[in-house]
Amino acid sequence: MAVVDLHGGQPLRAGTASGGPGSRQKQCRLHAVDPVLFGGRPGLVLFQASWHPHSEEHLLVLTSDNRLRLYHVTHSLAAAEQTLHLVPHQGPVPQRYGLGGALGATPGATPAPASPSPSPLALTGGPNGAASGGGTLAPDVVAFTFGPAVGWGLFTLMLLGSDGHVYALGPVAPFGMRCSGSLLERLAREEAAAAEWIEAAFGEEAVGNPAARSRWPVRPHVVEGASPALAGPLNPRARQELPVGTSRAATLAVVHTLTAGAAPSGPTSTPGGTPTGPEPGCVSTAVVGFADGRLLAYAVAGPWAPAWCDSQPQFLAAGGSSGSAPSAVRYRCTLKGPAAGAGVAGIGSVAAAGAAVVTPRMVLLDVVELPAAVGGREASEEEDEEEEDEEADVDGLGGAAATSVVAAARRAVTLVMQGGGAAAGGASAAPATAWVCQRARGCWSVTLPWSAQLPKWLGAGRPAQLPAELPAPVVTCVYEVPAAAASSATPAAAATAAGCARVVGACLLANPLLGGGLLALSGSGTLQYFQPVGAAELLAAEQQRLQQLAGRGAGEQQAPATPGTPGAAGSATPAPASPELRRAQVDAHIKSVYGSLMEPPPDRKLPQPPPGSPSPLTIAAKEGPLHLANCVAALRERHMRYLHGASSDLQARAASLAAEAGKHAAAVTELAGVAAEAEARQAGLEARISRLTSLHANLVERAGVLAGLHWSLPRALSRSEAALRDELGALEGRTAGLRAQWEALATRARRLCEERRSGGPGAAGGRGMRVASVPEAQLEKVHDSIVAQYRGLTAARAALAALEGHVAAAAAEHTAEQLERGLGLAGAGAGLGAGLGGGLGTPRGGAGPGLRAAWGATMA
Repeated sequence: MAVVDLHGGQPLRAGTASGGPGSRQKQCRLHAVDPVLFGGRPGLVLFQASWHPHSEEHLLVLTSDNRLRLYHVTHSLAAAEQTLHLVPHQGPVPQRYGLGGALGATPGATPAPASPSPSPLALTGGPNGAASGGGTLAPDVVAFTFGPAVGWGLFTLMLLGSDGHVYALGPVAPFGMRCSGSLLERLAREEAAAAEWIEAAFGEEAVGNPAARSRWPVRPHVVEGASPALAGPLNPRARQELPVGTSRAATLAVVHTLTAGAAPSGPTSTPGGTPTGPEPGCVSTAVVGFADGRLLAYAVAGPWAPAWCDSQPQFLAAGGSSGSAPSAVRYRCTLKGPAAGAGVAGIGSVAAAGAAVVTPRMVLLDVVELPAAVGGREASEEEDEEEEDEEADVDGLGGAAATSVVAAARRAVTLVMQGGGAAAGGASAAPATAWVCQRARGCWSVTLPWSAQLPKWLGAGRPAQLPAELPAPVVTCVYEVPAAAASSATPAAAATAAGCARVVGACLLANPLLGGGLLALSGSGTLQYFQPVGAAELLAAEQQRLQQLAGRGAGEQQAPATPGTPGAAGSATPAPASPELRRAQVDAHIKSVYGSLMEPPPDRKLPQPPPGSPSPLTIAAKEGPLHLANCVAALRERHMRYLHGASSDLQARAASLAAEAGKHAAAVTELAGVAAEAEARQAGLEARISRLTSLHANLVERAGVLAGLHWSLPRALSRSEAALRDELGALEGRTAGLRAQWEALATRARRLCEERRSGGPGAAGGRGMRVASVPEAQLEKVHDSIVAQYRGLTAARAALAALEGHVAAAAAEHTAEQLERGLGLAGAGAGLGAGLGGGLGTPRGGAGPGLRAAWGATMA
């Protein structure tokens, strides 16, 4: 177990935070709580830990060895300030670790005679109540809660046994807790046997000296021969009121409602002459939760009284001597039943040996069984089977198995309560709401409507008048584990979805303006916030009341009911309120909560002037000094004695505020430096941005100029364009030559035709030959055939060029082969000449037969 010091943390340096840019992270110190105890006892199970509500510096821890340990976080967490060994059992202390017999029982001793009416307190830890190990097994204390801030309830703890019984432990006062002097005077007057304890805890001046100080701190103390005792059980018929087979009790929660008390039975003023007035009372609503989901709702009423047992406490002196103040105290708290004495011989001289201990009474008003979640029956049955298997081994393994069963029950269910407050004049208070979280099932909201009427039924000075029929509790399931697990996106995640959807932690998140709610943490790390079902209805009723008041003030008729109220039809969801109405609701709620702080109390009023005094009354009149003296006496009597304590508290608070102001000033200075550095960096970034903007504009302008030049001015040809130009020139030259040849052939053809027609020189050579005239169409065909032959000739020339290239390549390959074989340069030259001569030759008969055949084929 460890405590994290959130107040003294330091911010993490830049680059070490793992969160996003908007997250704030700081490094805090981790203080281990009693590392010697928890490190030396690995089997010790931590059942519950809670901050003390009346001392912000103390932490109360309950462990599986039935011990409550109170730690002072400001002084030291290495050892417990007070250790309370709880023994909810009468007679010898039973053996809890399976070794047999009872502690303190000597061999051969005669066992104590059996009581004719066995007490229901001596229950065994087994599931059937059977004794084991030759003696009875006391129940484990599995949970605790704190008493009301009224009277002795300020120093009382309520404890829950694994068998469902509730006990009261007190007085337990943390060292350093502050209490008012008027409260100590009233406690000393009510319980004469507690005078010695009050003197030991607060000093001798705290009793009988009301003008010394307004608030008294608890000093390190120990009373020789007396230890705080367990009183109860407050609900002795708890096991008889439950059905057979009920699992172990797991958790306890309680809310207190303060009521206006009745007139005190003793004197109406303190020894100093200050009137005490009516004493406040308290009515509580307690809920006991079991591992199987069953809830027992009790009404707790009656005065809270201290109880001591004749046990010698052990203590460790701070200075090492017997006269020094104790720094650590260990108590052994045994049970004081209804027939035990109210005090001990060493505590007060007026303690009666046979007087009954007055403890609050608990009345069972409701039993609520939470329904099983849809689809979650299998998981709950498996957990019940595991718990039954562990319970079956209790007789064989002793207290270890019982501890594991209790720890499993504590992990399976979580219970917190919301509500309570103050009810002035017996009016109805806010109904209590119990939030129940079962690990494998879900979360439920259980609202107890009858708890709002308890101050009216069981208030101080009023007889118990419970109605014949109570309103039924409202059970609402706000979160289901099977439903959340069934909404898994992928089948692969369905196997682990149940574990991710389980409720692993829950607490009450209070809001003094809008009420509180349940903050639940699932296995996947998701936080969910739930509010009671009646919050919307309360807002709707307040809205309707304000509308009615506004309608009456304007002289109009009463406003109709708002949707969502019991008298309205339609949807049950209230209509959204306007900002003005919401502001009025918040102002009304603040006035109802803090109205007593805004208005001065009636005892602050000064005495009235004497009858017949002039108005306005001045110091010059004879009644003026008398009235001034009366006012000064009233101020001294009612307020001056509290100024010293208030001044001390305010000075301490001012010192702490000054220290915090210094820290804030240092933080502001550091933030100012960081802000200046950020502004300098921002100025540098703005200058860079302006330079980049101007450079971008220049580049854009230059790009525009280059684009204009690219498309308007001539440019050099590329290599491909130059090669294409040369190739086009060659082709144009060849085209011109072909046209010239065609023109020459055409001219010759025309001349020959003319000579043949006219009988010219061309016809002399052909005298005696019969020449037929050729029509123009035939000449065109001849022209086309000549053109085709010319094209074939061109193709033949191209083929010849290709053949020459192949021959040259073949000659080169042949030469390379000859060079590789090691032939001489002369032989290689001769061979090359012979090859070229035999392959190429001349067109007039020197060509080889292969070339001639290719030429003939090409011409054909």
